[in-house]
Amino acid sequence: MRKTVVLLGLLLLFTPALWAKDFADDFAFLSTLPSYQAFLDAAKHDGDARKAKAMQERFTSLDLSDEQASVLFIRSSVILARLYAEQKDANKEQALSLLAEAERELSNLDENGFYHVMLSGEIDGIHYLVNPRNLSKGIRSSAAIKEAYKAFPDQIAAVLAKANSLVYAPAFAGGDVDKALSLYLLLLEEAGSQLSTWDRASIYSGIGVVAMKRKEWETAKQYFLAAKALYSFDPAIDGYLSEVEEKL
Repeated sequence: MRKTVVLLGLLLLFTPALWAKDFADDFAFLSTLPSYQAFLDAAKHDGDARKAKAMQERFTSLDLSDEQASVLFIRSSVILARLYAEQKDANKEQALSLLAEAERELSNLDENGFYHVMLSGEIDGIHYLVNPRNLSKGIRSSAAIKEAYKAFPDQIAAVLAKANSLVYAPAFAGGDVDKALSLYLLLLEEAGSQLSTWDRASIYSGIGVVAMKRKEWETAKQYFLAAKALYSFDPAIDGYLSEVEEKL
């Protein structure tokens, strides 16, 4: 059995004693919206930006508070922008337009609140994905993630974002796969029943990257496949799987 699998088992065994923790998920209301789930299916299963955009436009009819409506619009715009950027025929102009709309919507949220801090980091992160030369956006996204994790350490989204930043960043930039793995395991063990499908897919993908960096190719493959079983359209994971297959 691969080292990461053994480590997962050992850490999960001892996690309750070491890390016992209560988590919150202020994004949980999104999972209760059938229209949002249909939007995610269009974006993350079908990879159909046009269909997903049409569904997003229907969100205005939902009975939500002003804050919830803003959060829904921003989060869905970030997902759509990423989809436009990662499609085979990338439409970066449309991606940037969506991000601009999301940034304007941020003004409706409390500047010091969890939603504003977390979503501003997500927006800047996709800006950097669209244009990796825009280093200022990457730096701002990293700073927002650090702020969210420090100020709201009980929020699932903040912990997951921190774990992702640790696993994807190079070591010289603060990357640490061991710390990332410990956070992924913390979420799986202590927040398991609260995790949305989106969060769980991100965790599986992250653990796959940890295994890749440790050259544990079979373990990496299994976690990437587990992530794709939840959301089948993910060009990044497809790229990782191709790389892993070459090593097996």
